[in-house]
Amino acid sequence: MAATLSEALRETIRVQEGRIPLLARHLARLKAGGCDDVVLADARTKALRAAEAWANEYGRMSLHVAVDGSVWVEVTTSPSTIDVPGGPRIALVTSEEPHLPPGGAKPEDRSFWDRALEQARRAGADVAVLVSPTGHVIDTSQATLWLCRGDRLLTPPSPPALAGVSRAVVFDFAASLGLRAEEKVLFAEDLDTADELLLTTAVAGAVAVRDRRGPVTEALTKMFAQVFAGGADA
Repeated sequence: MAATLSEALRETIRVQEGRIPLLARHLARLKAGGCDDVVLADARTKALRAAEAWANEYGRMSLHVAVDGSVWVEVTTSPSTIDVPGGPRIALVTSEEPHLPPGGAKPEDRSFWDRALEQARRAGADVAVLVSPTGHVIDTSQATLWLCRGDRLLTPPSPPALAGVSRAVVFDFAASLGLRAEEKVLFAEDLDTADELLLTTAVAGAVAVRDRRGPVTEALTKMFAQVFAGGADA
């Protein structure tokens, strides 16, 4: 019998030509969130079956795990929410830190992040950057935030940031691109002084914040394209 979880979990997964390039990483995050081997095996089987049955080149899969360990998946052609023509615009939203499941896993209940995103959209932006009352950057509403300074890629600590799957990919591949990926406590003013600002997700890969693109973002975009195509060991 599957173990009971402290709360329901969700994974948002890229499907590429019937494959799931980052499946092992998604399953690892579910394990960190409390899923046992029975749940993980069920999640793997259902995800692979759904991907193999998907007829389109690209798909966006949502994999849900209820507190009782039951798993269900759905695949759509919906693009990533950071896949915005010209690049996503960001807005700062003051927020408290979120409560996260074990391991910084992604909870099924997104209301905390959706409220921040709604505030950002009212301000004409596509992504909320959550900032604490004391001014430090917590996370964004739907992606991992990276600041580039020279050869350094900086991202807020997890927790309170979600332990994003794309975040782990960047940490693992950065050195091969001549970059140093680091966790660092960041403040709102750091966004203005960064050489580049970019966002990553397991569905979109690397996407530059509007008007903040540069060579590091270009390199990461190409790296994710190789990973999604199956040409890099992720």
